[in-house]
Amino acid sequence: MVVAGPNGIHIMSFKSALAEDFDITDLGELRFMLGILITCDCKRRLIYLSQSAYIHQILSCFGMQDAMPVFTPLAVKHNLFTSQSPISEAEKRAYKDYLDGIHYLSLIGLLLFAIQTQPDIQFAVSLVAQFGGNPGIAHLEAAKCILCYLKGTVDFKLVLGRQENGGFDLVGWTDSNWGQDPDDRRSVGSFVFDIAEGCMSWSSKKQSTVATSSVEAEYVTSATTTKEAIWLRTLLEELNFTQITATIIKANNQGCIALAYNPVSHSRAKHIDIRHYFIREQIQ
Repeated sequence: MVVAGPNGIHIMSFKSALAEDFDITDLGELRFMLGILITCDCKRRLIYLSQSAYIHQILSCFGMQDAMPVFTPLAVKHNLFTSQSPISEAEKRAYKDYLDGIHYLSLIGLLLFAIQTQPDIQFAVSLVAQFGGNPGIAHLEAAKCILCYLKGTVDFKLVLGRQENGGFDLVGWTDSNWGQDPDDRRSVGSFVFDIAEGCMSWSSKKQSTVATSSVEAEYVTSATTTKEAIWLRTLLEELNFTQITATIIKANNQGCIALAYNPVSHSRAKHIDIRHYFIREQIQ
């Protein structure tokens, strides 16, 4: 358990109160938590989170410690779909021989844990995780590509800090592809939030419905992003970092932005589920 607060005396008294009722061990200043190395630069008021040891462990576990690093988690024009999964018994035997002891679901689980400090692999891992029920050789190759990417970024750290002007502003970005899944044509929506210029919250998930236009895909994702913004603003308020001004969410689709601001019903948007339209109220 990690205890944090602005007052050292209060922290000590809190730990003393815990020790009265529970057997605890005080490990002092925070260094490791759940495999994450935490280092502080007090002068610059920065915190660094790293999973380099964990990533080295994954690479060693799957015999990838000498792999050649790559510069993207996925191939630029990746093609992954269900028909690449083994169907016949002969295909399944060939796949097992190719695995050579690698358990696909175990690999995906380890990669999911690495996302805690590596938001740049979020989309790639969520994509390969979709084929966990019956993975094929192409899916395994894509997962191993993520390992090669981690090999090249093993020393990267997630930096948390304060803006130079001392602000603690919450800023979000949102984006979506449109119908690029070859199996069900559902879109993938993503968002990321920065607090004081530090990446704090991110997501990349397939939408639950099929979008009939890029505007709809972006609009649905923007609604999800708005929900996250409301939750983060509430959390910051509880931590005494109340957001005085409105939270800016940056999107790159002009049709989506116009639809969010304009209360007039559009013929191309009237079929969108009503639950996504609350974004207009939040803008007001």
